Amino acid sequence: MEVFIANLKELIFETNKSLRQLAEESGVSAMQFSRYLKGSIPTIDVTLKIAKYFNCSLDYLFGLSEDKKTKKYKTFDYDISKFLENYNKLLNENNITHFKFIKNSEFDESIVRHWKSGSIPRLDIVYYIAKNLNGSIDDLIGRF
Repeated sequence: MEVFIANLKELIFETNKSLRQLAEESGVSAMQFSRYLKGSIPTIDVTLKIAKYFNCSLDYLFGLSEDKKTKKYKTFDYDISKFLENYNKLLNENNITHFKFIKNSEFDESIVRHWKSGSIPRLDIVYYIAKNLNGSIDDLIGRF
């Protein structure tokens, strides 16, 4: 997550604005920006507000892509209901089962039960999946 902090700092620096100004313009509070700059992990919704404000992909923010600006996504909406489908697609592309992937991760298998019941996965989990299965955070959460 150090890359997220570095990229966020760079994006903020490039605006030449105070955190208060950014908060007013982005919808993300100055306190939240401050916490994220110190290492807290934002939610998917807040991260999307940040990406929308800076016109970049989540993959760029978290260091999975070098492309700062995104042209792939026409809007910054997402459809989290696509998450399980996209996750299973990545597993198939990498020829690995869910159980083997989770066994080799730092996460408990029970998290999938929560996903299947409709809860939104934590951003650190989505990042881990994208990074370790050569995928995209943006694609996993169904950005379009």
